[in-house]
Amino acid sequence: MRKVVLITGASSGIGLALCKRLLAEDDELHLCLACRNMSKAEAVHAALLASHPTAEVTIVQVDVSNLQSVFQASKELKQRFQRLDCIYLNAGIMPNPHLNIKALFFGLFSS
Repeated sequence: MRKVVLITGASSGIGLALCKRLLAEDDELHLCLACRNMSKAEAVHAALLASHPTAEVTIVQVDVSNLQSVFQASKELKQRFQRLDCIYLNAGIMPNPHLNIKALFFGLFSS
């Protein structure tokens, strides 16, 4: 069974470099690119598959600065995958004084 790796902010910068590095180490991974911009994500998806044809790469749309988007992506990930082996939280987020981190993590990781 393939390891499932979720990377936020995977369409550029450190997130993209991480995707390339992980696939260089093990192209049997299932990478899930969590990105805000779907057109950039689709271009990265195509490029990663072109250089690593045996890898499995999927995309989930998420804007980490929008709680509704985070909860929607979390719901979608729960439906798609039975487990996530690694999560790289690379995408930036603006501080929000009204954000309840405890409630956020409970909602993301409870069944």
